Amino acid sequence: MEVTKKFAEYVVNTSLEDFPPEAIVAAKAAIIDCLGCALAGSKEPLADVLVNYLADLGGKPAATVIGHGFKTSTPEAGLINGAMSHALDYDDITFITKTHPSAVLIPAALPVAEEVGASGRDMLLAYLVGFEVACAVGDAISPAYFDDLGWHPTGPLGALGASAAAARLLGLDTEQTAMAISLGASQSSGLRQNFGTMTKPFHAGHACKSGITAAKLVQGGFTAGTDALEGRFGFMRAFSGGNDYDPEKAAASLGNRCFMIESGIEIKKYPCCGSAHLALDATTALQQQAALDAANIERIEVRVDFDPPRSLIHSRPKEGLEGKFSMQYCLAAELLDGRVGMSTFTDEQVMRPEAQELIPKIEMKRHAGFEGQTSWTEAYNEVEIHLKDGRVLTQRADRATTGSLRGATLEEVRTKFLDTAAVALTQEKTAATLAMLDNLEDIGPVGPLADLLGG
Repeated sequence: MEVTKKFAEYVVNTSLEDFPPEAIVAAKAAIIDCLGCALAGSKEPLADVLVNYLADLGGKPAATVIGHGFKTSTPEAGLINGAMSHALDYDDITFITKTHPSAVLIPAALPVAEEVGASGRDMLLAYLVGFEVACAVGDAISPAYFDDLGWHPTGPLGALGASAAAARLLGLDTEQTAMAISLGASQSSGLRQNFGTMTKPFHAGHACKSGITAAKLVQGGFTAGTDALEGRFGFMRAFSGGNDYDPEKAAASLGNRCFMIESGIEIKKYPCCGSAHLALDATTALQQQAALDAANIERIEVRVDFDPPRSLIHSRPKEGLEGKFSMQYCLAAELLDGRVGMSTFTDEQVMRPEAQELIPKIEMKRHAGFEGQTSWTEAYNEVEIHLKDGRVLTQRADRATTGSLRGATLEEVRTKFLDTAAVALTQEKTAATLAMLDNLEDIGPVGPLADLLGG
C-alpha cells in the first residue's frame, strides 16, 4: 500500500462536513486554549530570545508574531508562535500520541492562512486534518517511541501534522502533499533529555517551521519522496526502533476513525508537564478533605501509570523550568501554596527552603505489577501521604478516557483564555479575539484575527 500517498489523498479530499459536530467544537476549544497559551507565552524569556533572533534574520513580513505586534516570514512566525504556545507547558495534550497537538498545528496553520488570505473555516479544517494525520501515525508506531527511545513525540509527529495542515492551506495536490509530508518527516526531531529547558518548547516551534517550510518548498518545485512514512528507511520504522509498527493500520484509520473524538483534546489545569496532573488532582482533593501542614508530613508516595521518570526527569529541580518537569516539586508547591499556577515556576519558588525540604520526601513509582507496560495502561494515579502522627491519607485520580473535550468544559476554556490572554492583550482586545474564535468558521479571512493576536 502507498501509505504516504493515502495520507495525502486524505488531506486533499477531506472537508469540514466529514467531521462530527462534537469534533468541531473540541477543535475550536483547542484553538482558543492554544492561542491563550501563546499570548501568555509571548512574555516569557524564551520569546525575547527568539524575537532578537528574528530581528537578525529579517525576512518578508508575511505573518504575525503573537503578542509582539510585528510580522516576519511565515516559517519563522511558525517557529516563534509554536515555541511561545508551548513555553508554559499549559497547552493541551492528546491521549493516543502523548503529544501537545495544538501548539504545533495552530501556530503552523495561522501564519499560512494569514499569508494566503484563507478563512477561519479553512484554518479550522487544516487543524483537523493535521490532527488526524499525526494521530493516525502515532497510533500505529511502537509504544517504545513514547516510553523508551527518548523522543519527544510533539516534535516528530507534530512535523507531520504541520506539513499536512500547511499543504492543505496552500492547496497542494496529492503528489505534492505526499512530498510535503515526506519532507516534513525528514525534519522530525525532539529529545526528551532537553525537558526543563527552553529547548522543549522549541521542539513545537521547530515542528511548525518544518511543516510550513516543507509545504512551501514543495509548492515551489522542491522534490521529496512519496513514501517516507512506510518505507524501509522511513519515519514509522525509524521512530519505532525497527519493530512493532504498522503503516497499513495508519492508512486504514484515516477517514474511518475520528481521532478528535477517540483520542480527544485534554485541556490542562496546571502550567506544567501533563504527567504530573493526575497526582496534582489527587493532592488537591486531599487538601480539600483536611488541612495539610507540610511540617507534619513524613513522606509521600505517588503511584503513577507510567514507568518513572518518563517526562518528569528532574527529581531535584533547581530552576523554574526544571520544576515543570518534577513530580516532587509540583506536589510540594501544591501542598505549600494550595494551588499550582503560572507564578509557581520561578527559580525563587523552586529554591525556597520549604520546597527544597519537602521535595526529597516525595517518591514516584509505578503501580505494582504494571512495571514495563505501556504508559497509561492503568489510567489513574494515587497519592499516599504519610503523616508524622501515623495517619496515612490516600487519594486516587482517574484519567479521562472518553469524549472529544476532556479536563474542562467549553466555558472553562473561555475562562482560561481570558486569564492567559490578559498577559499580553487589553481587556477589549481579549474580548474581541475570543468573539472571533468562538465564530471561527464564519469570520472570513484570518488577517483581522492575526492582527488582534499581535497585541
